[in-house]
Amino acid sequence: MKHLNTNSTLKSWGQQLVLGTRRSLLISLPLLSFAAWAGEDHAHEQARPALQAAAALAADTTLLAAERGVKVEAISEALAFQKSFSTWLEQTIERHPNQVARMWVSPAPKQAAHIQFVGRAPAIRAPKHVHVSDGAEFSFQEQDERAVQLSRLLRAQGQSNFMTYFDHQTGLIKLEMKTADRAKALTLDDLELLLSTAPKQLDQDDQSAAHGLRISDLDYEVVIGAGEIYDFDIARGGEWATDDGVQECTTGWAVSGPNGNGIITAAHCTGLNGIDHHYTTSDPSMTFRSQERGNGDVEYHTTSHTEVAEYFAREDEDREVNSIKWTFLMFPGQSVCEYGRSDNVRSCNHDVIANNVTATFTDGVTVNNLVRVTGDDSIGGDSGGPWSWANEAWGVHSGSNGSTSLFTPVQRAQSELNVTILTQ
Repeated sequence: MKHLNTNSTLKSWGQQLVLGTRRSLLISLPLLSFAAWAGEDHAHEQARPALQAAAALAADTTLLAAERGVKVEAISEALAFQKSFSTWLEQTIERHPNQVARMWVSPAPKQAAHIQFVGRAPAIRAPKHVHVSDGAEFSFQEQDERAVQLSRLLRAQGQSNFMTYFDHQTGLIKLEMKTADRAKALTLDDLELLLSTAPKQLDQDDQSAAHGLRISDLDYEVVIGAGEIYDFDIARGGEWATDDGVQECTTGWAVSGPNGNGIITAAHCTGLNGIDHHYTTSDPSMTFRSQERGNGDVEYHTTSHTEVAEYFAREDEDREVNSIKWTFLMFPGQSVCEYGRSDNVRSCNHDVIANNVTATFTDGVTVNNLVRVTGDDSIGGDSGGPWSWANEAWGVHSGSNGSTSLFTPVQRAQSELNVTILTQ
């Protein structure tokens, strides 16, 4: 039995961005590599060392090139451009706080990036292939908060089964609602009335942002179909996480925490207390320590063996973990990889759509601070597994809907659970 942790405190705005948004999801479980047990050799580690940075980068670059049908050199050059832009963007945001409105890159192999400023753009020299514009009304931090306020307005009106987030590429707040009956879907007139009358139902601190919402600020989409806006899919995956011996979910990243070293996985997996380890004859136990299903979808367990800073990228390939990806630098257009033991396929053909997504489900549960990406390669039981690029930890898989996927960014997981991803 798990206990919901509701004591989540947002720290710097950089941490807020890294932390993600709310929603319920489907489950993908790429694996994390575990160390030798006490007094027991780890044959896997002795036979094949973990893949290091250069080899891991080459592997993911080659895979993405194959998936997109282009030359490896084209992908490599585009990724180098994106890395250069990311460095420049981080410096620009630091020098011009609360002045950046939007930023995104064109997916590889294209080499193009975009940044828009609030009001008049400062006098800066942008790198080649970076398009600079101005004239925005709100910073992206303000837009993220406005998207959250829209979610709160809808919940205050009894609405459920929807998601909201700020779309950097369109400059609009995305609202996607799912219903089995189109006749019951909110119309634009319904939304306009809600925006004009509902803010008074919010707490006073939230009303100012909510009052500024206009129908012209929204990109509204109705999805017709039964079920949740995102689905859970608890089945088999990589390194089995078990509930009284029943295989339920997958382990994610190795962490250090206030109760000792262990692992993190998805919070919607309940009752986990063991691991089926496929390299040893003994199955270590797990002890539940903390959970967050609100500001992300993650939980922390300690284990009865030693964890190492590695993860499984494929069934027979474990890699060192060298760094973590900051959430606010997960801007739209970047590629990221997923691996699930259930389908035993690693795919890097996923591009970031948005971060700081909020999803509300039919049972009223709201999950914030998630990242949405293109593509759905998950099948039953992949929940809790790692999203990554080369040797960099990005997130913990939560769910998917057939065409897109959601994960909790690792920076959010660290903040909410008070743990640290193990790195080398």
